[in-house]
Amino acid sequence: MRLQILDPRIKLLLLLGLSSAALIMQKPDALISLLGLTLLILLVGGVGPKMIWVKLRGLFGLIFMLFILQCAFNRAGDPVVTLHGLAVVTDSGLETAVLVSFRLLIVILSALIVAVGDTRDYLLAMTQSKIPYEIAFMVLAALRFLPLLREEAQDVLCAAQMRGMKMKKTGLKHKAGAYISIILPVVAGAIRRSEQMSIAMEARGFRAFPRRTSMRKLHMRPGDWIYLAVFCLILAAIIVILTAA
Repeated sequence: MRLQILDPRIKLLLLLGLSSAALIMQKPDALISLLGLTLLILLVGGVGPKMIWVKLRGLFGLIFMLFILQCAFNRAGDPVVTLHGLAVVTDSGLETAVLVSFRLLIVILSALIVAVGDTRDYLLAMTQSKIPYEIAFMVLAALRFLPLLREEAQDVLCAAQMRGMKMKKTGLKHKAGAYISIILPVVAGAIRRSEQMSIAMEARGFRAFPRRTSMRKLHMRPGDWIYLAVFCLILAAIIVILTAA
């Protein structure tokens, strides 16, 4: 079943299950299996390899940096790579770096599951799941604000480059100052947007009543239950088989 037509409550459960399992599992083979399951859900659900690559491309640097830091600062275990008699990488540090990298990949990929669909459906899903609508609205506002902040940061960066700022050719000290000059207008814009949103919410009577009504309701279909049951069975099988091994 494509993720586009899947009930948003099922997609939230998929996100919660995959990310929680990624944090609980302690073996590399279990995380590799979980990563394969996450990719299978995305590919079968209609998320193409191109979209997955676009979302992950900018995060490979962060994952690589975390991998190097874990290898460098985790000194437990036997040395794997030595330099002039000094242990540079240990087996425990390498295993921890692999676990952290796979966990981060799984969490990022599982977040793509909820990137498919209308964000308003997730608001309905949380309110119908008995979550207070104030919390659901905060989550929805965060989902809407992050792309806006990213676009505003790109606009400020482009404006700075058009004024002659060369980020690639400047030193580390000047680059840090340049990034500060970019962050400040983005933060100011975020504060201005939040003030405008709070005024609009008060004008519309937000939190005037303990419960809010909605024009439509979500209904679980048989295909949604079947999808959830299959996912739970596969995830349980992975945990049981790899734990027993």
